[in-house]
Amino acid sequence: MKVAIIGGGVAGCSTAYYLTKDGHEVTLFERDSLASHASGFALGGINPVIPGAREPEYKAFSDYSIGLYPELIQELTDAVSGDIDFIRKPSVRLVRDEAEAADLRVVYEVHAAEFGYDMRWLGLGELSHIDARISPDVIGGLYIGEAFELDPYKLTLSLWQAAESRGAQMVNQEVSEISVTGNRVTGVVTEGDSFEADAVVAAAGPWTGGLLGALGIDVPVSPLRGQIIRLDAPSPPIKLSLWWDHNYATTKSDGLTWIGTTEEEVGFDDRTTTEARDDIIASAVSVLPYLEDADFVQQTACLRPMTPDKMPIIDGSVAVEGLVVATGGGRQGIALSPALGAATASLVVEEESPVDISGFSMKRFV
Repeated sequence: MKVAIIGGGVAGCSTAYYLTKDGHEVTLFERDSLASHASGFALGGINPVIPGAREPEYKAFSDYSIGLYPELIQELTDAVSGDIDFIRKPSVRLVRDEAEAADLRVVYEVHAAEFGYDMRWLGLGELSHIDARISPDVIGGLYIGEAFELDPYKLTLSLWQAAESRGAQMVNQEVSEISVTGNRVTGVVTEGDSFEADAVVAAAGPWTGGLLGALGIDVPVSPLRGQIIRLDAPSPPIKLSLWWDHNYATTKSDGLTWIGTTEEEVGFDDRTTTEARDDIIASAVSVLPYLEDADFVQQTACLRPMTPDKMPIIDGSVAVEGLVVATGGGRQGIALSPALGAATASLVVEEESPVDISGFSMKRFV
């Protein structure tokens, strides 16, 4: 089967990986460069969903995706000999409020056995053994042992390189039109050429809605800007990945301490702002006061594809036959990417998805 994939982020490259693994002919269209948007600038934290925090179908999908990672990383290492900096890095959800602490304790006490991962409640004393630099204003945290980190840029490139080694091709042009004859896709049109395809995957992140609007298809996905700060912080590095509110702090493989993030609805404006920089640093210092002495290194911003219910769209039942939509990973796009790619590939070839995606159809927004 000849498949055109629009979008060179982690969603498109993961789909290309799984399609070529099954012998299909893939052409990927990217107007910029691979991983040039959110997939290349994300933190790369992979954390299991805490029971009760999200819808059951979302948690099941996330658990399945994280479960794919060890085998996927090995396959990519064998295929392209690249280091994706994939490491096990336990995370701790920190709390400074008694009410939030009480809620997380209930989660721990009720769901610890069914969680399927190492999950523990840590008091301040136990947290100080992990890192004595944590502020005494933090009263506890939920420890999750089976959490991971990787380099999302390297992941995206490795997925593509593996697909390319199996014959996939990339066209570095913007798709201006999806060709349709009758009620079925027949290919795509770029500024310089037209390409035939038996199926088309729209995986253009927050730009997917604009792409499909010309076909009269409403894709409820919009950009959510996230900004990240990189600091050269005093030693030693942070051993775990620390999370609080919608923020985090972790020491990455580059030796820098990454802190973030923002959740800004500002359209397609991907510029960094001094206001966000100051807010992110202030939040991090309130949890890790020693970071006040860190040196600023870099600030980046990216646009995440977000749906109204913060769940992905993986849908092959849209109005046009042969068209599959894969977007909306939001802040969890990297964690969800293996399952999203595998499920999207199954929709393309009209086979049963390896994981339940019935809750991710666009019909839920009607």
